[in-house]
Amino acid sequence: MPDRSVPSALVVSGLMEVAAGALAGWPYTLVRQDPEAARRLLGIKSAARVKQWHLDMAILGGLTVAVGSAVPDAPKWASIPLGVGAWTNAMSFLPLALAPEIDKHPAYRAFAGASFVTTSVGFVGMALTGARRRRRARR
Repeated sequence: MPDRSVPSALVVSGLMEVAAGALAGWPYTLVRQDPEAARRLLGIKSAARVKQWHLDMAILGGLTVAVGSAVPDAPKWASIPLGVGAWTNAMSFLPLALAPEIDKHPAYRAFAGASFVTTSVGFVGMALTGARRRRRARR
């Protein structure tokens, strides 16, 4: 039986994503306080996309921690897509902050679409796993 004081790789991934989301608040603060400096120093063209990136990192990271904690010892077929999808989904907003027109590029669209599918598989898989375990325990 695994030691419950040691978080799963999924939970650690979520914690790291929350931390990255917190750090993403720094460029967001810069872009709100001095948009010209943000453009000149970091190449940021869209403050709204920096905000989305910052919030998505924090939210998806937090949800990953919650789901990973609620469904311990989750199957890899659900936990790996969730971990990968949570990061790639949130990170898909950063390129849009630097080059807002990139969402028209086929490679970006393929990446974003794959990320949405992966995140969906992960969250739905974790929900199904939790429901199955609950149903088995009630029998």
